[in-house]
Amino acid sequence: MLGRFHIMAKMNKAIDEVRAAEAKRLEQAGYEPVLKHFRWCLLKREENLTDKQMVKLSELLQYKLRPVRSRLMREGFPRFWEYLYPACAAKFLDEWKAG
Repeated sequence: MLGRFHIMAKMNKAIDEVRAAEAKRLEQAGYEPVLKHFRWCLLKREENLTDKQMVKLSELLQYKLRPVRSRLMREGFPRFWEYLYPACAAKFLDEWKAG
């Protein structure tokens, strides 16, 4: 069984993989490297970001990129731990997966 820490660590790994793939895709398509130097802005929790990282994250949130969506999904996931009933938690997960 995975605990809260392990699940969130796996989410962070997935976000980083999505960020790297999206950066590569954008570079191959000839776009400006908007994801360069944004790794920690995406991986850190908002309360742990520096002021500079907060500004960078605000800029990045303007783009509709996969890593941004992944981060937003991760930010909403901790509500899962608040459910007392399995049926409610399952409903949350279904809605969370649907985005």
